[in-house]
Amino acid sequence: MRTRSGPRRSEAARVAVLRAADDLLMDVGFHAMTVSAIAERAGVAKQTIYRWWRSKVAILLDVLEEDLHDRASWPELPESAQAALEQHVTHLSRVFTQSPTGHVLFVLIGHALHDTTTATVLRDQVLTRQRQYDRSRARQALAPLSGREVSRDEADQLLDLLIGPAFHRAFTTGQPLDPRFVERLTATVLACRHGVPQAPSAT
Repeated sequence: MRTRSGPRRSEAARVAVLRAADDLLMDVGFHAMTVSAIAERAGVAKQTIYRWWRSKVAILLDVLEEDLHDRASWPELPESAQAALEQHVTHLSRVFTQSPTGHVLFVLIGHALHDTTTATVLRDQVLTRQRQYDRSRARQALAPLSGREVSRDEADQLLDLLIGPAFHRAFTTGQPLDPRFVERLTATVLACRHGVPQAPSAT
C-alpha cells in the first residue's frame, strides 16, 4: 500500500523524485533502478524517500497516477460522439506505445502479475479513478446521440470495446493503431450499440 509517514512532503522534492524515477526507468529499466539511484538523481536523501514511499514500485504508482491526470485524451468541445471517441482511442494508443506513461503502465502490470498488493493498488487506487473520469466523458459524448442518459454499464462496455484493440496492439506489436482503423473501429462499435451492426469497409 502507498501509506506514508513523517512530515508533509516538499512539493518540489516530490516532483523531483517522480521525475527521477520516470527518467531512470527509461534509462536503465525497472530491475536496475534502485531507490538509491532515484534519491541521487532527485537530489534528496534516501531516508527521505523511505519516509514517503515504501519502495520503487510505490514511487512508480505515483508516477503513473500523476501522468494520467493528462486530460488531452478527450476533446473539450467534441464535434460528435464519434469524434470524441476517436480522439480518446487515438490518444490512449499513442500513450501505450510512444510515451513514458505507457512504459510505466506496462512495467507495473508486469509486476502486478506476481504481487497482489501492487495489483490491488494499481487497479483500485490508480486505474479505477481514471476509468471514472473516462466513463463520465463517454457518457457526456454519447448522451446527444442517444437522446437519453447513458448508463454506467453502457459506457463501460463501450470503453472496453474501444480500448481493448489499442491495448492488444500495443502489447503484441508495440505499435499504435492507425487512424483509418480507429475510424472504422469507433463507427462499428457505435453502429452495433444502436442495433445496426456494420462491418468495417475493406478500403
